[in-house]
Amino acid sequence: MSIRLALRSLFLPVVLASVALSSTVFAQQAQIPASTPPGLMLVEVHREEGFSSDPYFFTRLGDENGNTLFFSTTQQRESLENFQPVVAEEDARPFDDWTIVSHGDVSQWAYQSHPLFTWSLEEEAGQIATNFALYGPGPNGEAPLNENSRGALMPPAGWQVARFTPAETAIIPDGFDLQQIDSAQGVVLTNYQGFSLYTYSTSADSASVCPDNECYEQWIPVAAAALAVGFGEFSIVDRIDGTRQWAYRDQPLFRFKGDLQEGDAHGRNVYEQFQLAVVKENFRPIGVEVATQTGYGDIYTLDGKTLYFGSAFEKYWGGRNLRGSFEIAYFKGKRLGGEACVSDECLQTWQPFIASENAVSNGFWEVIARHDGSRQWAYKGFAVYTNNFDTEPGQMHGHSIYEIADVDGDEAAIARTKLLAEVGNAMGGAGVYWSVAKP
Repeated sequence: MSIRLALRSLFLPVVLASVALSSTVFAQQAQIPASTPPGLMLVEVHREEGFSSDPYFFTRLGDENGNTLFFSTTQQRESLENFQPVVAEEDARPFDDWTIVSHGDVSQWAYQSHPLFTWSLEEEAGQIATNFALYGPGPNGEAPLNENSRGALMPPAGWQVARFTPAETAIIPDGFDLQQIDSAQGVVLTNYQGFSLYTYSTSADSASVCPDNECYEQWIPVAAAALAVGFGEFSIVDRIDGTRQWAYRDQPLFRFKGDLQEGDAHGRNVYEQFQLAVVKENFRPIGVEVATQTGYGDIYTLDGKTLYFGSAFEKYWGGRNLRGSFEIAYFKGKRLGGEACVSDECLQTWQPFIASENAVSNGFWEVIARHDGSRQWAYKGFAVYTNNFDTEPGQMHGHSIYEIADVDGDEAAIARTKLLAEVGNAMGGAGVYWSVAKP
């Protein structure tokens, strides 16, 4: 029996009664929790490929520097050698899947009841997580993808890489799921096919929901079976045509016809009253928004200006502009750091997205140190910038630009060229490719 089914069976009498809760209680429940506390990160785990997009494995948890987090699968942690607890700040408070456990004077974060640790033997942020994805068993005990013939470093027996698994503790009806949707900046309620679901945010009764033909052409009510019973934050409303429809937090649920594949969230700005059913909200720095750019899909903007990232040259077959066609492993961005743009000449074009003094890494956003001592925001491992030639919203003058590294010059320039060649494993040259930052 899955954890979700077990929880559902355990709490069914309680959650059935909760349908009668007052509107005040529902308003309190409607507060969307954060995906991670400040100082803890979400990091995508990829396998590095030499000539194509890096395949995605899963999303893990990381500390403020992106290091892999672990938990023990044994009740008695016989040996904590080289493992350090992930310390919760003094003013930290538990919420949602996140709790705090105390060991003497140390308060430690736990995720889904598992106390979290870093491992000092990890030499590069995310190294062990990647090794575990390649050579460790699957989440349900499946055989490893590859034989660890070269002796890649793995965590000791009884230790697991902490994955981000919001669906594991969710109490939801059959036919629903939770998915991390980047364009939605959070974890979204989906149907069994993985399509994003939307709530109709109005206090009107069910008879007036989606009343006109134009609305019906774009929005599909999430039908409830004749014997379906609401529980928890899920209820069922009767529609004017006699059918039944699922509702979440008292708001009827719909699917948007313009979403053509998993991960789409194209209906989020079509009508003001339709909102994505976001269950957990990812952190993003102040001023950062998701905008839709014709021909390119969703991109990140900062106060309306397009955000970009620079990656080291690498041999790459296939397109770079379509969603999912230019996936780059997190640690490639970490190795590059702020070196995509360091010279005075470069900084006349590219403006680093500077992080404030009190900013801390959170979710997919990380604070990195630049060579001049300033702090810069990075997204999924890659430092992000605006382009000074973009003067109006929607402009993308900095997209799909190749800058060849200077092989002549002083010692610092040569060292940077060497770094770019090593990070990109280019062999045939070194430089930076600039691209719009996509969620």
